[in-house]
Amino acid sequence: MNIQMHIEVLNSDISNTELEVSQGTTYEKILETLGLNQETVLILKDGQAVPVDGMALSGSLKIICIASQG
Repeated sequence: MNIQMHIEVLNSDISNTELEVSQGTTYEKILETLGLNQETVLILKDGQAVPVDGMALSGSLKIICIASQG
């Protein structure tokens, strides 16, 4: 089963992204797919921070880049 996610990435070259991932996918895997370093971002689901090893849930996800990557 796949879940739909709308991902907004702030302070990055990536803006709005639609992504379809398998159920059981972690936020860490989503970051890897997007080419983002987990140590430089904050992940928010419904306004609440989520752990990178947490299971992704359908809906909107906001990723805020909190550190310079270069």
